[in-house]
Amino acid sequence: MNICKNCGVELDVEMNYCPLCGQKSTISEIPGRIEKHSGKYADSVEESYNFHELTVLQRRKVLWELIMIILFTGFVTTVVIDLIVNSQISWSKYTLAIGFFLIINASLIAFMQRRIFLLMIFSFLSTSLLLLLLDWFSEDPYWGMHLGVPLIGCLYVILFALIKIIQNSKRKGINIIAYSLIAAGIMGLCTEGILSLYLQNKLALQWSLILAVSITAVSTILLFIHFHLQKGTSLKKFFHI
Repeated sequence: MNICKNCGVELDVEMNYCPLCGQKSTISEIPGRIEKHSGKYADSVEESYNFHELTVLQRRKVLWELIMIILFTGFVTTVVIDLIVNSQISWSKYTLAIGFFLIINASLIAFMQRRIFLLMIFSFLSTSLLLLLLDWFSEDPYWGMHLGVPLIGCLYVILFALIKIIQNSKRKGINIIAYSLIAAGIMGLCTEGILSLYLQNKLALQWSLILAVSITAVSTILLFIHFHLQKGTSLKKFFHI
């Protein structure tokens, strides 16, 4: 375990700065490798905290801590104002619910960027929980379960599929626009289908079909151009310019 020579705080292996006093650590970013600054210990090195010298993980931690401080400050402020004005927690419960949702998703984005599947799963669960809480707070119960959660579920499934398709694409170009348009068309079908089932108790597709047909035509043209360009055909030659 690395220890700050200035204040004695225990540091993680990947920490090259003390989070308490800002003193630069004598341990490099590579675990098990010890470097001394000019043959002297860190207590003789007067280097200030430099954000640009932090690792990517350390920058994420700093930004995450800053976001947490802002959110918790907002929590306390809204609850105190609500208690002073209404003598009970009334409207501030919405702020608390949305705030906890932001905390969960900010933490997921900060520490699980490379684990897309787990990030999407936990983000979907937190979003569903938020909708259920808002459903519980509102005077129109069960809309979150029967309307909000299915819509969010479709959105996350389509978004995850889009991300995987883009990641597996050997060459990225206007095909990304085509894939995104197709995803938007599918989401339109899901949205109208879920809304019709919720409001009319039957599946009725109208505007989403027109949208899907239009998007399919445009996406087909974009994909056709993309794969011809991939074979070496330029836009000027393709359009005879």
